[in-house]
Amino acid sequence: SVQKLKEENQLEIRIEAERARLYDPVYNRIEAWKSGKADDIRYLLSNLSTVLTWCDWKQIDSSDLVMPKKVKIAYMKAVAKTHPDKIPSSLELEQKMIAENIFSTLSEAWEKFKVDNNMN
Repeated sequence: SVQKLKEENQLEIRIEAERARLYDPVYNRIEAWKSGKADDIRYLLSNLSTVLTWCDWKQIDSSDLVMPKKVKIAYMKAVAKTHPDKIPSSLELEQKMIAENIFSTLSEAWEKFKVDNNMN
């Protein structure tokens, strides 16, 4: 059991080192996607296909995001693909990190959208 604990600790150290190595590239991709519009959920959803590349995400035209109900549907689909509990364990660490960032960015933008549109 001591050997198993040592192996688990070594694995955690390797994962954290890999996370540190990937931080800047992931940050840069997310910032390019947000393009200074981190609180504009329509913009984020219409450009999501630029960062959500590992699944069957279909490009959403901004004209399809005029009605708040359509925004909500697109948001819920995006969250289903990027929620930390829904991400496939087979994904590479970089993709998992991107998904986590997408999820948190969309969640913040969604909260602002709900307030702006008097949604509960």
